[in-house]
Order: sequence, then C-alpha cells, then structure tokens
Amino acid sequence: MERSNSRGNSGPFDVLLVESDPEAASRFVESFEATDATETVSVVGDGADALDFLHQRDGYADAPRPDIILLDLHVPGTSGNEILAELDSRPELRRIPVLVLTASDEAADVTRSYELNANAYLEKPTSSEAFVTMARAIEDFWLGVAHLPPK
Repeated sequence: MERSNSRGNSGPFDVLLVESDPEAASRFVESFEATDATETVSVVGDGADALDFLHQRDGYADAPRPDIILLDLHVPGTSGNEILAELDSRPELRRIPVLVLTASDEAADVTRSYELNANAYLEKPTSSEAFVTMARAIEDFWLGVAHLPPK
C-alpha cells in the first residue's frame, strides 16, 4: 500500500517486531493489520534472528528494511539491550526508530533503554483492545506525524 501524509512520509511501511511470546506477536500482527496502515509486519522471536534480519544475512537476505522496530527487551539469546547497542553502532541502522515494548516497568530498564537511544519505552498491552489502541497510536504518530528517514 502506498501512503503519503502531510509530513511527507510515504509507504509502504514495514514494521519489525522482535517478540518471543507467540501470543503477543500474534496480537500485534492482528492489531497492525486491523489499522490497515502497514504493508508488512515481520516477526522474529529471538535476538540473533533480529540482528540477522536487520543485517539482511542468512535466511533474511531479502528482508525489507523496517521503518519502525518494536523490540521486547527480554528476548532469548542476544538481549534487547545488546540489539539496541548494535543498532546504535551501525550508521545504516541507527536512524530506524526503535520502540521498546516490554512487560518491565523497572526504572533501570527504562533508563538503560534510553541510554542506548531507544525512541520510546512502552509497556506491553494486556488486552486485545489495548493492543489495537497501541498499534493505532504507533501508526498515528510514527507513520502519520513524525518524519521518518528514507530507506
């Protein structure tokens, strides 16, 4: 889907969801599909796959460069904080907005995420309605109001 908004962003928009919980991942995918503003929502379940996806290596050579990354801090293998650090160290990746999405409300996790240049820290929703509300809010702001860098 090709979209353009008043801020100059045009689509299609691609989202990468790094989430190890299949139920939460499914709810997010369904929520983004319900808003009809994204082209693809790619899901990876661990940190190593997230880095392979972002570096377009191994089985992800044809993976789309995401416009937004939703990152659970507590994924198996390479941690969310390690992924943030890797993104920040790579000029070609550091400009992709990263929204930390986690069940943790620990002040240390919030602080560390922002120190590693996360763009937002969001608590994971607990109901289907809250997933849809969050997906709409993410799309409204990040894909409708904010300027995103070109791919």
